[in-house]
Order: sequence, then C-alpha cells, then structure tokens
Amino acid sequence: MKQSPRKTLAVQVAIAIGVAGAMSGVTFAQTPATQSAPKAAGIDTITVTAQRRAENPQEVPVSVSAVGGDQLAERNITDLSQMESMSPGFTFGRSGTDARPAIRGVRTENVAINGDTTIGFFVDGIYKSRSQQALASFIDVDRVEIQRGPQGTLYGRNTFGGNISIVTNAPDLKKFEGSVSLLGGAFNRVRTEGIVNIPLNEMWALRFAGAVDRADGYVKNDFNSSADLFDQDLKFGRVALRFKPNAQFDAVLRVEATDQGGNGGSAFGYKQKGTYYDPTSCQQLFNTTELRMNVRAGNRDGVNDCVRTVGAGTGAGANAVGSGVDLGIPLYRAGDGYRVDTDYQSFLKLKDTSASLDMSYRMDAFSLRSITGYTDFKAERTSDGDFSASTIAIDYQRTTAKTFTQELQLISEGKGPLGYVAGYYYFKDKLRGTFINQQLPRTVRSAAIAAPLSLPQNGAGFFDDPFAETESNAFYAQFSWKATNQLTFTLGGRTTEDKKDFRFASANAVLPRNTAGQPDGNLITLATPAPPTSAYGSAGTSNCNPARGPGFYCDPANPSILLGGTYDQKTFKKSTGRFAADYKLSKQNLIYVAYSTGFRSGGFNSGQQLEQVRTFLPEEVKAVEIGSKNRFFDNTLQINVAAFSNKYTNLQEQRQVPVGATTISTIFNAAKAKAEGVEVEVEWRGIERLSVIAGLSLLDAKYTSFPDVALPFGTSILVTDASNVAGTTVNGVLIAPPGQRRVFAPGYSCGVLPGTGGAGQPAVAFGCDLTGKRVPYASRYQGSISAAYEFDTPNGGRVTPMVVANFNGGFYGQPTNAEIEKQGAYTKFDLKVNWEINRNFNALLFVDNVTDKETINRFVWGGGGALQVSSAPPRTFGLRLNYNFKSF
Repeated sequence: MKQSPRKTLAVQVAIAIGVAGAMSGVTFAQTPATQSAPKAAGIDTITVTAQRRAENPQEVPVSVSAVGGDQLAERNITDLSQMESMSPGFTFGRSGTDARPAIRGVRTENVAINGDTTIGFFVDGIYKSRSQQALASFIDVDRVEIQRGPQGTLYGRNTFGGNISIVTNAPDLKKFEGSVSLLGGAFNRVRTEGIVNIPLNEMWALRFAGAVDRADGYVKNDFNSSADLFDQDLKFGRVALRFKPNAQFDAVLRVEATDQGGNGGSAFGYKQKGTYYDPTSCQQLFNTTELRMNVRAGNRDGVNDCVRTVGAGTGAGANAVGSGVDLGIPLYRAGDGYRVDTDYQSFLKLKDTSASLDMSYRMDAFSLRSITGYTDFKAERTSDGDFSASTIAIDYQRTTAKTFTQELQLISEGKGPLGYVAGYYYFKDKLRGTFINQQLPRTVRSAAIAAPLSLPQNGAGFFDDPFAETESNAFYAQFSWKATNQLTFTLGGRTTEDKKDFRFASANAVLPRNTAGQPDGNLITLATPAPPTSAYGSAGTSNCNPARGPGFYCDPANPSILLGGTYDQKTFKKSTGRFAADYKLSKQNLIYVAYSTGFRSGGFNSGQQLEQVRTFLPEEVKAVEIGSKNRFFDNTLQINVAAFSNKYTNLQEQRQVPVGATTISTIFNAAKAKAEGVEVEVEWRGIERLSVIAGLSLLDAKYTSFPDVALPFGTSILVTDASNVAGTTVNGVLIAPPGQRRVFAPGYSCGVLPGTGGAGQPAVAFGCDLTGKRVPYASRYQGSISAAYEFDTPNGGRVTPMVVANFNGGFYGQPTNAEIEKQGAYTKFDLKVNWEINRNFNALLFVDNVTDKETINRFVWGGGGALQVSSAPPRTFGLRLNYNFKSF
C-alpha cells in the first residue's frame, strides 16, 4: 500500500537528519563549524577539453558551456534533461528512454540502429553510440561541457550538431574524503548517493561512487494505478583506480554499471495529443463527441470513433468540387497531459556496463595519451500499443550494443609558438534492435458502451530484427600557431572511414507455426525468439525466386517468400576540417572567427523492399562562426557572444514510398537547411555575495530545400464530383475513381507528385513541399537567467536562495509545421534555497517548474494517424541533505 507523499517525505527527512547526526560523530578530522568566508567577487574558471587538451574556455575559439560539479549540485542538476538553463541554444527532448537533444537547428530524430546520433555524447572521452545512454545520471561529476556547432576535426563522426562531454572525478592521491547525501521529494522520490576517495599510498588511489534513486511515476494512469509512467528505479556504481608512480605517467581505470527498471516512459510518445479529421465527412461517434480519442484514429479497436465517407459537401455549393470540405482540422484530445488511461503495465529493463582506461605519459616537448573503452548496453521496454484502456496490442523493443573504442593522441607540451594535437581513433559497434508487436484478443472499453466488448484478435502481429555493425578508423591533427603574442591561427583536419554492415530479418524468419505447420503472425508474442543467424542470409547473395538483387533472403523451402534483406557492406569516407583565427585584444578579451565542417554517417533503411533505396548517404554541415569572449571590471563580468551560420546538406529525412497497397517509411537524403543565429552568455559577480548568470539564443533555422514529403495524415480525401466521369489517373496510377475527385488540405503545399518509376522513385505519390518551413525543435529564442544571493545565519552558516527563469519562444515538432505540432512560447521558474550549515553539512530545498507548466518536448506521428507526444516533467520539489567528510 502506497503512503501519502507528505507522510513519506517526512519519513525521508527524518532519516536524512538521523544520518547527518550520526556522521557528525565520525572521528575524521572535521573542519570547525565556523562560518566560512563569503564568496569573493570574481568569476571562477573551469578547465575544459573542447580541443582535446586542458585549456581555459575563455581562450578557446569554440562555443562551449562548461558547468562544474559544484554548480551542478547547487542547482540539483542530476542529468542532461536539466541542462537547458546552462547552455543557450541547447534544448532537450525525450521519448521513452531515448534522449533527443537539439543544438543550432540539429535535432535527434532517428534513434534506431540503422542510423547514428547527430550530437555526440562522451563520458570520460568514450563515445556512447545509443541515445538512451545520454540519459545517464550525473554522479560524482567533475564537469559537463556542451560544445555547440560541428566538432568534426577532434571528435569526429556524429558530432554533426555539437558535442556533450561528461567528465567524472578521478581519484585523488592525497585526500581521504567523501560525501553522503539523501534526497526526498515529490512522487515519493528517495535518492541516496555516496562517494569516497581513498589514497592507498603515494602512487595509488581508489574512488567509489554509488547511487540508488527510486520514485513513483509522474504520469498517472487513471485506469491502472500500477502502470504510472516515468517512475524511477535506478541503481548505479562506479569504481576508479588511479596509478601515478611519477610526474610523467598517469593512468585511471574506471568500471561502472547502471541498472534501470520500473515501468519506463512508453516508447516514442506516451500520450496521443490528437489527429486530423474532416468535419464534413467524419461522423463524431463515441469518444470523439467529447473531443477525446479512445484509441488510434480509425477502426483499431473495432468501435468506429471516426467514419470516413466520400464527402458530397453541404450548403449552396453542395455540388461543387470539394464544396464544404475543410481538411487538416486538428482534433485535440482533452485532459491533463500527465494522465493516461491505459490497461497494460509496461516495463523497462536497462543495463549499461562499461570500462575505460585513460593513460598518459608526459615528456618535456609532448605527451602521449591512450583512451580505451568498452561498453555492453542492453535496453528492453514495452508499451501499450493501442494507448487505451482497451486490451488490444503490446509493443516490445530491445536494443543491444557492444562497443569498443581506442584512441591514441600526441599532444604538444612545449611553450613555443606551435601547438598541436594529433591522433588515431578506432571504433567498433555491434548493434541489434528487435521490435515485436503482439496482438491480443480484444476487450474494448469505452465510455460510450455499457459493458466491455469481447472481440477477436485484430489481425497479426509482426516482428522486426535488424542487426548493424560499424567499424570506423580515423586519423586527425590540429595545429595552432601563435603568429604574435596576440594572434593565433588554428588549422585541423580529419579523415574518417566507416565500414558498415546492416542486416534485417522480417517476421517470417521466426514466426510461430500453426497446427498446419505454417508461419502464423497471429501467434507472435513478446517471447518470440530472435532469428537464427541463417535468417540473415549471406552478404551480397540472394536465394529468392523470382530473382531479387543482392542483399535479399528468402525462405529456402519457398524461395518466393521474402524473409529479410541482408545489405552488403558499404563504406562511407569523409574528410572534415577546421580553420580558426583568434586575436587577444587583452589578457581578458578575445575575438575569433572559425570555419568548420562535420558529418553524420550514412546508413540503411530497415526492411526495405526496394533495392534502390537500401542506403542513405552521410549528412554534411559547413559552419562559420564569429565570436568574442570577454571579462571586464576586475574579473567580475563575463560576456561571451557567438554569431554563426550553418549550412546543412544531404539531410536524412523520412519519406513514404508506395509499395503495393501500402507505403514504407524510407529515409532519403532529401533536404537542405540553413541555421543562423546569435548566442550570448553572461555572468556577473560584481557585488559580493550576489551572482547573476544569463544566456540567450536567437535562431533562424529553415529548410532551404525539402520537396516530395509524405502527406500528413488527414490532409487528402476524396469528394464527390460527377463531372469527373473517367476519374483521375497520374502516371498510370488511379488517384481518384470515376465520379470522385481528390482534394488536398490548404496551407501544406501538397499535391500529386508524379514519379519516374526509376531508382528510388514510385510511379506516383502524394506529397508536400516543405521548403521554407522551420526546422523542428529550433526555437526562435531560448534562454535563461538566474540570480543567487548569500545571507549569513546567526549560527555561523549561510543561506543562498536562487531564482531561475527558463524561457523559450516555442517550436514545431515536425517539419510540416502544422499548428497541432506546435509547442507555444513559455516561461518556467525554479526556486532553490541552499543552507550551508557548516563546511561539512548543507541542505538544499528546491522546487522546479514552480507554476506546473506543461510543455511538450517530443512530437511524432504514430500508427493510425495519431500524433503522439511526450512532455517535460511537471512541478517537482524536494529536500537534499549532504554531508562531506575528510581526513587530515
């Protein structure tokens, strides 16, 4: 039985106070409980490695926001989703377990194994290939760096839009120290963390960090109270061993493991926001009378929520072509965005284990560095496939990744005018992604019927099982030449070769057999086994009859039945570079100009039956940036400004390709875009005890070319037109039968697109031209401002209240820029009060999203034409107690 949040929080606070009291008796040498001096006016400097070497960020010609571990703790920032307030131009979205960050007009869209990330994510220099890994909790972190703009020279592949780097604390050879913290808060949250650093002798040191985080879900389920979403059940541990026998050699071995459970957060969106309908031809039956959708639009549950007929029009012009037809009208689902009413209790099982070894050897003129990493990642999640209280379908997704990386660096250490970083990078990634849709005997529940309806299973389920392997090699070098004491030129380049193998097996390879011994999709369950290796066939061959091109595999017993496609290895080669010039106006003022390029690797289309569209090419970006980094007034005011213009080509966007009676979602290099903007970061500490931090991003990101896009659902129907006696045929395809005419919704630039029937082109399709539309998740303006002031307390402590305002000008969630896909402008407020009781013990009281503002950070069109969304967390609050200890 669940306790009330208020009672549970009281228990948590009592436990925390007890722990703190017990720790105060530990016989370590404590710092006296006297009042520490207030923070002096002046801005601290956080060392960054944006150019793969330790540097002052104010002297680096790169847009980078660096947030230290102390600042993360002061704001209770525990993962990447809370970093929007710390880096202008960075926005965060999430669907299920997938992180979807966006920077400067580059968004994270394709998270399947057939594609790559657009924004690089690194932990201690190790690249993480799966978007789910970017949701890792910040535990014992030294700093977080967000680098904006392409980082193709020093970080390489898939840092197309930018780079996120998390650096954890290394063991300290001199100090025995540690901390313990306990957090209790909203949704019965309890989070405990512990850190201890142990010097073994002058050469060896150990550091341990661990956390347990549990909470109820903040998306409540009105039908099944056990099925709340976005709950928390996290266990984490890290051990680090450092060996430093002399001043030249330093090695750190890290091993960590994450175990995440609970119900999870559904899949691509946890709630249906709405759909499109035509009020002339769509009868409002059942739940649509309340403007609520019971399940997917259409006839998924056997109860017609919306019946489409040929529209004849109404009124005086009833017989006119398209009369009375109003297409593209959004039908919104009413209700709280943090409530669902599904019957199925989903689950999440995520395990991420990794090990890394970072070794360096420093000599007078240069140093050598080796970074080795291995990751074993597995995530399983399920979701209610029908989004309703009815029992209809379950979706299951499993992703596994085994990743090995090795990097070797040569770094200059001399004080001469020439500095350099050169290296070799090796990456190998083995991925497998399984998707199962299980159809169930239906129990339909609706407010429009007195009792549930029992109906047979709604068709067959399906099973997809892609496998991908990437082997990448890269060489890079970047040189910086100080032409004068003020002027420095930087030139760098990188060459990358990605060898990829993508294989795909369809359901027929593993379908359960019926009593007649035939494959039967009706029998698919979540326990359907993964296909054997033979189901993938052999690269470059085909056993199909009738014949198919290389890469397709058919049933050996019946060569006419396609089992899957085995796509031949494809190699993508790209060269990227960077040029920059920076000039020091003074020791505290820098101006710079930079030109850089980057790419996102090419990939493959899953289960594609059209041989000519099996692959897509890398995306490319060319970026120009002009910036200035400044500190004024005796290091109390910092102002950094960057203006940029990024041109994106070969963008990997989805189109629908007709195949027989259906369509297949296919990725093409279909678009070009341009993003221009200005980013400003300000920090002011001109008054003792007062600190103000602000950031602002102004962005104009639009598609400069994006034709032939699939129609949005509900933006084309047939209407009665007796004058069209013969019907309408385009390129040999009948698009409207006799007596009818096809019409398209206004405002979408949509129509009939005759194809050539050639490579990658259907004979005819319906589509839209999105040229000039805004790039999704690209806010015209976005930023934050925070202010904190320190007050002394009578007992020698200090209280520091902080107010944070995060504002956003709104964005569209899809390239079509429809009103239903829009998140409007908003402002959110956070409040923090940090009480430093003494130098060892402090308490943080926080309220995030004070006004409980609901904002959507992910939009996706799902099956049946319903728009699925995910929202950022509602108002949360909590109290964190932290105790630090150390020896002499």
